[in-house]
Amino acid sequence: MPNQDYPGVCMACTTPECNVEAADVSAYAKRIREIELPHYTEAIVNNLVSAMPDKFANKEEAYMAFDVMKAIIAMGLKDADTVGLEGIGEFRVEKAGGRKNVVFTPERVLADMVNE
Repeated sequence: MPNQDYPGVCMACTTPECNVEAADVSAYAKRIREIELPHYTEAIVNNLVSAMPDKFANKEEAYMAFDVMKAIIAMGLKDADTVGLEGIGEFRVEKAGGRKNVVFTPERVLADMVNE
């Protein structure tokens, strides 16, 4: 699975014939420490560490999980699949005027919460 932030770097191969290099975890962690995460991205990462300390020892490990999620969404959209996320909604690609656009449709629960 290609990594959105590092094209050509695989995050989770599932086939033996994959010849993409695995990520250099120490370089990846260094990069994460040096960037400023947008507010909600940082909230997700910090909550992953807090909620699952047995899975994520630090912010760098939690961001890697977040990055895998981004890569899965990007790959699904690139393959023209609809990417559905439970409790959030669906991402899909629609063509308009010769361009491809990413469209998001929230699940009813999310839309209702926003409109309360």
